[in-house]
Amino acid sequence: MTGDRRYRYGIALYLLVTLGMTNAAGIVVEAQRFVVPIESVIAEGLSLDWPQIERFYETQQSRFVWHQAGLLSDQGEKLLRWLASAGLEGLSPGDYHVDRLRGLSHQASPDATVIRELLLTDGYLRLARDLRYGRFDAAALDPLWQLPTDDFDPLNALITALRQGEFEHLLANLSPRSEAYLQLKDALAHYRGIQQRGGWRTLRVSQILRPGDHHPAVAALRARLAMETPAGGEEAAGPMYYDQALAASVRHFQRRLGLQDDGVVGPATRQALNDPVETRIAQIRANLERWRWLPHELEQQHLLVNTAGFEIALIDQDRVVFHKRTVNGRQERQTPSFGSRVTHLVVNPLWTVPRSIAVQDMLPKLQQDPDFLQRLRIRVYRRNGVRWEEVEPAAIDWTQHHQDNFPFVLKQDAGGGNSLGRIKFHMPNRYQIYLHDTPAQGLFEHPNRAFSSGCVRVEAADQLARLLMRHAGFVAQAWFTKAMRTEDTWIAPLSKPMPVYLTYFTSWVDRAGEVHFRPDIYQRDSDLLLAMSERVGRMAAQY
Repeated sequence: MTGDRRYRYGIALYLLVTLGMTNAAGIVVEAQRFVVPIESVIAEGLSLDWPQIERFYETQQSRFVWHQAGLLSDQGEKLLRWLASAGLEGLSPGDYHVDRLRGLSHQASPDATVIRELLLTDGYLRLARDLRYGRFDAAALDPLWQLPTDDFDPLNALITALRQGEFEHLLANLSPRSEAYLQLKDALAHYRGIQQRGGWRTLRVSQILRPGDHHPAVAALRARLAMETPAGGEEAAGPMYYDQALAASVRHFQRRLGLQDDGVVGPATRQALNDPVETRIAQIRANLERWRWLPHELEQQHLLVNTAGFEIALIDQDRVVFHKRTVNGRQERQTPSFGSRVTHLVVNPLWTVPRSIAVQDMLPKLQQDPDFLQRLRIRVYRRNGVRWEEVEPAAIDWTQHHQDNFPFVLKQDAGGGNSLGRIKFHMPNRYQIYLHDTPAQGLFEHPNRAFSSGCVRVEAADQLARLLMRHAGFVAQAWFTKAMRTEDTWIAPLSKPMPVYLTYFTSWVDRAGEVHFRPDIYQRDSDLLLAMSERVGRMAAQY
């Protein structure tokens, strides 16, 4: 907006600023009108969304929305309280002019009234956008976060709400309404309460603490754990005695932090105990932001995969009906975050080996061991004109091939030993990522389960398959039982595909109300925390 246009618009708005005057007898006389150029606002150094502000007040016939007779109206008070509550969402109220607005709260001059009016409108636009899209650009901070966003215009929503008398309803529904988000907000309040009480002390002990030990640091350990989760039960036999009740508390802490739950306070557990409360607050704030990066309304029934937490859940109207462990991509082949739908179940799937795995992982082994493919029941195909023909692996000199010269396709037979296990959950996406079973069931016992090449291996995949069939309306599932008894490949389309969201949350609240934290296995928190100006050390994957 040019200076001249801003000046003209300022007059159009300010001509409607009126202050009631009274005479000596207390009788209201004709109101006085003030003309204050918008340059007085610009001189205050305010950076506002002028095009949106102009558009808004044009729809309001250039009348004040948040003031009456120079004072905040009830509606304006509600908006100010809402802006001030941004901290509850893990955001900074100062980003929405709250500090400036409070400084103007007792000023009734025409200039102050106009500035306050514009700051409230601009504050609404900023906070509404941040609650619906996130405060920061997801793709810029995490290129592997490719989940869709909503089509939402904060200004149109405000104009409609004011016209329909639903302003409060609008404010109450701009932030995510999922139970998981609301629980994480409560967790933020809990940890800020700990921070206000001074946080917890550093556990100063170099030796490993085990159940049965007597050590002066045991009392400090017990006090540290009680800061997050108040202890119950009987008193310990002695303040320095590491009893079984304390061991249970340590195991509970370890499970919440994704550590080996052995009840032993070794280096990893000690480091997690000594991370300051500010680190936990920063993690929660970062993950509240990630929830705002998701679509505002997740479908009532959906699969939610959390790659940072190595878990999958089937959600039905905010109720968890299936919750199991997962294995996902290792550091160099990270599982991306995106949305899709499970459209088909494949029992006894064939596995077409991705080219990247074939040339980077398998070719070096083939060059050392010619029988490698045979042991894994992997067949080799090479194009002959328009057709792919099977080739005997022993007839190929693998030493002559490399990443830029690999004219083969590798396919693993269905059945026992197949890398996809017995079940594949097909979900179209540009990453060629899908959910599947695995023959390597022992990997689910590891705290850090970043072992795959990007796809997500699901614990109890047969249970999940039956739930998805039930969701899709399969009345008879006998075919599934029959298919699982063979090594033949069966493909069943789901008449009602299941939405699936692959996400990355390093903090969340479980069904029991316990707050969980996880190491930042893919180092995706770092840039987000930096953007949030959180002075927190890099949170590495420590197990």
